[in-house]
This record gives sequence, structure tokens and C-alpha cells, in this order.
Amino acid sequence: MKKRYFIILFVIGMIALSLVPFISPVRPYIQLPGEVWPGSQNWPFFGTVLGGMTNTFASTLVAWLVVIILAVSLRAGSRTADEVPTGFYNFFEMVIEAAYNFAENIAGPKVKDFFPWFMSFLLIILITNWMGLIPGWDSIGFWEFKPHFEAEKEISAIEDGLAAAELAGEEDFARYVAGLEERFHVEVHLENGHLSPETEEEIFHEIEHELDEENLGDLRVNGLLLRADKNADASIEEPETDEEGRPVGYSTEAADWTIVPVFRPGATDLNYTLAFAVIAMIMVQYYGFKYLGARDYLSKFFPFIAKGWGQQVAKDPIKAIDPIVGILELVSEISKIISFAFRLLGNLFAGMVLLFVMAFLLPIANMAFFGLEFFVGLIQAAVFGLLMLIFMVSATESHHGDEEHH
Repeated sequence: MKKRYFIILFVIGMIALSLVPFISPVRPYIQLPGEVWPGSQNWPFFGTVLGGMTNTFASTLVAWLVVIILAVSLRAGSRTADEVPTGFYNFFEMVIEAAYNFAENIAGPKVKDFFPWFMSFLLIILITNWMGLIPGWDSIGFWEFKPHFEAEKEISAIEDGLAAAELAGEEDFARYVAGLEERFHVEVHLENGHLSPETEEEIFHEIEHELDEENLGDLRVNGLLLRADKNADASIEEPETDEEGRPVGYSTEAADWTIVPVFRPGATDLNYTLAFAVIAMIMVQYYGFKYLGARDYLSKFFPFIAKGWGQQVAKDPIKAIDPIVGILELVSEISKIISFAFRLLGNLFAGMVLLFVMAFLLPIANMAFFGLEFFVGLIQAAVFGLLMLIFMVSATESHHGDEEHH
């Protein structure tokens, strides 16, 4: 039988399997911020300082580990490499050489300073992006009893609302507390501006009960999460809880469960993209000062501090508007951080949502979209590195068209 018939049969089989309710994917639970691992809120440092380990941060740590292992292994290989290298070392040498030549065409002699940043950002972002295409990367995780999960977030929102109402004044604070009592049918007691433990527990259980009645989760059957509708029985058995009231050891069917993925692509979290954007622009400013000197570089934004600016204005009055142009340039430098962060975030988060939605509607379609997202991950990493390289080159060029090397 010819290969194309095997492919056709495979595709038909995938379509048929995607129509079977028992194995078809559940509707994904999508949120923009990285999800916190259940129970990590009590960890040293991660819990006390960061509020818990997020799956996007965990994914970033894995990406860094991969890059470090890659660098160490390639460095060790460089010491024992044959005169004509082969295998993976040869492949990576070709990649580095191609990237270096590309960067050199843009940066010229300054490539020796800029290339380590260009290649490091390219590798880390690329690996982080491609990790999201590994099967199970953002679909295997921790069980979370959805009413409990949502109630925790609601309590946090109520505490934030109390703090905001207290700052607004006594009248607004009293109105907010009265609204809580009317909504949850409880008598609200406060301690130092926060809900008392007893009141928080009452409101928490009320929120849990409301969400449990809505029956918005999916079925949990042992280790499987299956699609459920609102007619699924969510009250067959109450889940067992630990000392903190978190559901544990629950295997009976109930339509109120979700999964917090262990890993999620790092670039789908604004914290990740913003961190890279800030570092990139700090280095852009650093090289601007290094190559031009403080006065010449700052004169791009504040022309009046440049030598002989007064005489230039006297000769050409149109230069009097240069300070306004400089302020616009300064705003542009700041806006580059926003552009960097949201371009990467938007493309990668949209790609993740696209794969989730297509897997829910027609899993076979993801065969095409996986290929698309593979190239999107590559292109976005390359665009980030390329723009940083261009900004570095631009920062080191004097606004007079000459260059001063210090």
C-alpha cells in the first residue's frame, strides 16, 4: 500500500477519534496570568515573596536549564572537536555562524559586543516558545476543585476591594461592607481592615456553594478529565479535604474540576516578556553611553546640552524645535519596552489559545496549526533579537552621523 493511503487512513482515524466524547479534549481553562501551583503558596521564598510558583516561571526555569546544558555540552565538545566536526556540534556551529554573519551585516564591527546578547535572547525565547508545542506541556498538571479555586480568587478580590474602599473614605467603606452582607447574607466582621477568619470562611463557603450549583467544571474520573455539561451530577459525593480545607483524594465523578498545568509557555505571561524587554532596553542605553559618551548620547534627547547648540540655532532657527523632537525620542525609547513586551506576549498567547480552541473543536486540525506555531515561535524570537540588535546599533550612532568610540 502506498504511503499516501496510510496518511489518508491516519487522518480519517484521527477525525473519527476526535468525535468520540470519551476521549475528545475538554474545553480549556484559559487565563492570562500564570497559574500558581496549588500548595506552593506556603513554600519558602516562592510562597512568601512571589505568592507561589507559577507554571510560566517554572517553564522559564526549564528553558534556562536547557540553554545552560546546551552551552556546557557544546563548550566541552569544542575542546575535543575533530578538525571536521560532525553531528549536533557541527549543526549548532552552522547555526551560530549563520546568526553571527547575519548580525555582522547589521552591526558591523560592533557585532562582538552585541552578538552575545542577540544570540542569548534568541535561544532562550526560542526554546521557551517551542516547549509549548511538546504534547502535555500545558495540559498535564495539578487537580483543582474549581469552586474552591474560584472562591480563593474571589476572596482575594474582596480583600482588594476592602483596601480600596478604605482609602476612598468611611462612607464608601461602609457601603462596600453593606454590599458584602447583602450579597452573601452574612454579618461581616473585620479585623484591622480585613475580613475576620470566621467571616472569610462563611463567605468562602457561600461562594463555593454558588459555583458548585452552577456546575461549570468538567468530570474527574480517577486520572481522567472528561467533558461535562450542566446536567452532569456534581454532588454525588463531597470531596475529602486537608487541614486547610483543600479537596484531596477525590475520585468520584463530579463536574466541578479543572487542571492547573505544571508548565505553560513562559512568553504567555507578561512578566516574562516585560523582563526581557526591560533588560534589552537597559543594554541599548548602556551601549549608547559606552560608544558615544554621556553628553553626546543624552544630547539625542536633550539637544541643548550639546556643544555649540546655541550657535547652531543662531545659524539655523529651525533647530529650535530639536528639544521637542528629543522629548519625542525619549518617549519612543520608553514605548519600545511596551512594544517589545506586548508583541511577544500577544503572538504567543494567541497561539496557545488557538491550539486549545482547535483541539476542543476538531483535534485533527491541530496537525496544521502545530506547524504554524512552530514557525511563529521561531519568527517571534528572531524578531525580538533583531529589533534589539537594530536598537543597539541606532543607539551607538551619533545624531550628527559620526561615531566616537571610547
